Amino acid sequence: MTKFLLGFFSFGWLRGLDFLPPLLLRLFLAPMLWVSGSNKLGLFAGEGIEWYNPMTWFDASVYQASVEKLSATPMPIPDVMNGVIGGVEVVAAFLLIIGFAVRWISLPLLVLMGFTILLAIGSQDPLTAGENMLMHHGYADVTTDNLTIGVMYFIMLLSLFFMGAGRFFSVDWFLHRKLHKKINMQSTSTAENFDEDPFELDSTTDGHNH
Repeated sequence: MTKFLLGFFSFGWLRGLDFLPPLLLRLFLAPMLWVSGSNKLGLFAGEGIEWYNPMTWFDASVYQASVEKLSATPMPIPDVMNGVIGGVEVVAAFLLIIGFAVRWISLPLLVLMGFTILLAIGSQDPLTAGENMLMHHGYADVTTDNLTIGVMYFIMLLSLFFMGAGRFFSVDWFLHRKLHKKINMQSTSTAENFDEDPFELDSTTDGHNH
């Protein structure tokens, strides 16, 4: 009976599907990061784009418009930071799709989202802004409320940072398995420290019972 209750409340029988949350988060965030980053860089934004000619992929006027928009914020050296932010977003979109270095790329994205949240708060008093968000949370229009959007993305990225890329459908997971097997071949005693799969989403059961 005890084992049944433990399995019932821990949902251990669903462990085989624990790859879905990080996978869906990656697939949800990647297109948005690609669109945001490519717009900042002016990639594929102009007319007369020829896929076989990389010189037509970049539109300087779109890039400059993005720089001018960023200049209206407290961001220093906007002409440089626009390229850096856009580049990070484009690279992040690619890495999220293949599931490589997901935790590492989540860090700069979290910083960017944190800065976005601060910009959304703007000149408001932090306590007043926080109170307004709590009082109106659920009623805000997520298509226009930048603060709500920023917080949503921050939470998703933070979740992805702690979960990792997920099992089965990520380069990170395959690399971990390969390195684990290599360590196991070199030293059995050392491999005992790597028994748990860091991509397995199960925080309610004892890892030694996997």
